[in-house]
Amino acid sequence: MSNQYPIVLGWLLRRWPWVLSTLIILAIVVIAFRTLSALSELKYALTPPKLPQYKHLDTQFINQTGWPSTDNYNHQWPYHASQGTATLPIPYEWLVALEAPKNTPWFILFSEEKTFLSEYIYRLGFINLNGATQTESTELQLPLGLAKTSSIPMPGLNRKATAVGFTCTACHTGQFTYQNTRYVVDGGPAMTDLGLLTKSLGAAIGQTVLSSKLAPFDGRFERFAQKVLGSNYNVVSKAKLKAALIETVAKLAKGQDTINVTEGFTRLDALNRIGNKVFADNMDRPENYNPIEAPVNYPHIWTTSWFDWVQYDGSIMQPLIRNAGEALGVAAYVDMQIPTNQLQQPATFASSIPIKSLYDIEQWLAGEYPLKDYTPGELGKISGLKAPKWPDSLPEIDKKLAAKGKELYTQNCQSCHLPPMDSPDFWQDHWKKISYEQDGKVQQTDLKYLALKLVDLDYIGTDPAQAEVLPNRTVNTKQLGLDTDLCVYVDDQQKTANMSEDLQFVTVTDNATSNFALALGAVVEETNQQWFRQNYTSGKWQQKLEGGRPNCLRHSFAYKARPLNGIWATAPYLHNGSVPNLYSLLSEPHERPTFVELGRLEFDPINVGVSQGKHVNELNQQSDLQPANQTDDYQNGYFILDTRQAGNHNSGHAFTDDKTVVGKIGKKLSHEEKMALIEYLKTL
Repeated sequence: MSNQYPIVLGWLLRRWPWVLSTLIILAIVVIAFRTLSALSELKYALTPPKLPQYKHLDTQFINQTGWPSTDNYNHQWPYHASQGTATLPIPYEWLVALEAPKNTPWFILFSEEKTFLSEYIYRLGFINLNGATQTESTELQLPLGLAKTSSIPMPGLNRKATAVGFTCTACHTGQFTYQNTRYVVDGGPAMTDLGLLTKSLGAAIGQTVLSSKLAPFDGRFERFAQKVLGSNYNVVSKAKLKAALIETVAKLAKGQDTINVTEGFTRLDALNRIGNKVFADNMDRPENYNPIEAPVNYPHIWTTSWFDWVQYDGSIMQPLIRNAGEALGVAAYVDMQIPTNQLQQPATFASSIPIKSLYDIEQWLAGEYPLKDYTPGELGKISGLKAPKWPDSLPEIDKKLAAKGKELYTQNCQSCHLPPMDSPDFWQDHWKKISYEQDGKVQQTDLKYLALKLVDLDYIGTDPAQAEVLPNRTVNTKQLGLDTDLCVYVDDQQKTANMSEDLQFVTVTDNATSNFALALGAVVEETNQQWFRQNYTSGKWQQKLEGGRPNCLRHSFAYKARPLNGIWATAPYLHNGSVPNLYSLLSEPHERPTFVELGRLEFDPINVGVSQGKHVNELNQQSDLQPANQTDDYQNGYFILDTRQAGNHNSGHAFTDDKTVVGKIGKKLSHEEKMALIEYLKTL
């Protein structure tokens, strides 16, 4: 080397490969150390769950029959009609900017992901309303069932923001696929998985926070910040955004659920989740939390506006109480903070719930009164959301076989599920006014409602978990300020000689061990009454908003039997979704599959229900199974429901000749009888 080069430079020129390798290794070690430190600080799972793949298909809406369609509302209006909820824990502007999570947080340094809303969210069972060519978040409609609500307090931000939350169609719009077509069922059970949504969204947010801690390798966070902040992007605003993200992840980590029974696709432990949100989160009383342990299949909701009682356990009468309670459960804001000193105001029950919008949604569902201008011997008329008809694009219904099935329906189903709706008997014999007693006076509703049969657990024999939630769960409501009149069902042990009716008004007050059903009914009642006061609602208009029915509640160890119109489009079956198709439901309990795969959208038109994949069929053939509760809940991206686990049992509702079987309701059906009955159920 020439003497004109310094000694050090010469050494570097000779050793540059070794020096460069050392620097690269040091950089990797530093990044790995910073990543591990950041991961330990976050205390949140950043690896998303494995999900089914999403494929964009031609879509048919097979029963968009909600009423009315006006200049202000169309058939798709309920898909994004706000209920004042903030189900997703981040503001709208964050959601549209958020990238989908990497399969592992170690890969966040490499490449850019599509946005969470562009495709990823539809792998969780949501319904896509966008065209196949629409890809940018700013151009996309939100998934069906998600709605924006302005001015909602957001945890982690310490301010109000535009929130994104569930509306009723998030849980009550179904879908299935058949021969490369997607069919959307308005009012049907959703195919979503709320648990996986929480994990996936948390992983996406957490990975963005992790990226913010790895400057200058923080491309994911930089892209997020630039989209969120826009022209306000600068060092100060970016630092505030980073702090808000970190605080949000901390809130998510603190609020992770305790899961005793995994819900999975198509199911939700709605009652316990509502109770946890209202009495644990809103009151900031962790002792009121109850683990998730009684999941149910999302119920289908056509015709329900005219039932005398709703919910699987027949526990609620008034539509507005049902709808406002649901909104509270999916994170509508309500003031329920307990005062910690004498200067603080008691809970006001002021909320973000738009009661008028809930009424409009109910009107879309209900339509006009079905017995308006009714003549005995004729049929009533449903003008609201109707049950879906079997599409012509599915295999044609065998009319002769269906006629045989109709006779079997009369013999085996009608005593509980009522005559079919195309029968005059359905309209003439099963609609009754509701009688209740208040202040010693017997009162009746102005209209008649469909009187459903409530079937005791001892008779039906199905899994008891959901029916036991309302009677057994208690909550501490001390200092909440409840002093609320409710209508409740009284049994023979409670009814006194001077009571004429089974429905009586009582006063619910604060208690350290309040019955969950009554406490929840009281909170929802107080929330609604506060809205009426804030909006100067007249008594006449209030009665209209309440649907002309009192706030009556009932908790019993029973499940209601509803009409079977549209039952073909509501799989999986039984209240907890533990039976994949109608054929299995009509079979003896020991013939039903032990494992049920949920999350698969393909429709089985022969057995009528959810198609089952090769893996779960093989699993059902194995004899050397692990004990109950020890099989993996998710396999190959799908949820595997283990019916041996309490809360998941597929027992009861049994057609069998064995008198020892719990829940025997009829004789054993032959294969031919099952197929005939299924063919008839397709026509309802």
